[in-house]
Amino acid sequence: MTTKHLTISPMRHDEIGLCAELSVQAFADYEYFTNFFADRDKRLRFMRAMIHSEYRTTRHRAHFLVGRSDDMPVAVADLFPPDWHKPSDLQYLMHGWWRVLRLPKQDIVNEWLAMDTRAGHYCHTLLGGTTWYLSSLTVSPEHQGRGYGREMLMECVVPYIRQHGGTRLCFFTNSESNLAFYRHLGFEVSDFQELDCRGTKMGSWSIVYEIPQQQ
Repeated sequence: MTTKHLTISPMRHDEIGLCAELSVQAFADYEYFTNFFADRDKRLRFMRAMIHSEYRTTRHRAHFLVGRSDDMPVAVADLFPPDWHKPSDLQYLMHGWWRVLRLPKQDIVNEWLAMDTRAGHYCHTLLGGTTWYLSSLTVSPEHQGRGYGREMLMECVVPYIRQHGGTRLCFFTNSESNLAFYRHLGFEVSDFQELDCRGTKMGSWSIVYEIPQQQ
């Protein structure tokens, strides 16, 4: 699949680490993480341990679509299909989750994991039938502001889901700037909750998009 700026195809095995690190860098300064890990070095250490393990554990279950510019990954969409089942704890441990368990401040790690579960709960209850879940949409920091996110979502993710029989897409965001981006594309909020992140309030907006079917 090719858009104006990107060539898009499934993630290759040799790209797992590179794509996971792209996600780490793109989300490093999001409130989703900074509310729990104020120190940047500690935050990056947690994010690398968690995200790299997540990518390696779920790569055969999720659908990872990579947008490339000059043959280099610059954007990643992580999609859960309707029949998604979370891997077992053992599978996570085998793919690096033990690094998360070895981090200091496990109380903060556990608080973050509980928050992450609450934030995604509404969307996860919708999975099944013909509903897909967009776990993350990532654009590398140096390539943001060029329309790559819109291309990945509207010209890749939505058509991909439609081609696989999907009729609905759900996802959530905790960023008001990202929320404005999605609303600009015509998406509407289906659920809102306010999360308590170690004494700081953070919004969580869940979006459900009915995918137009081609005539």
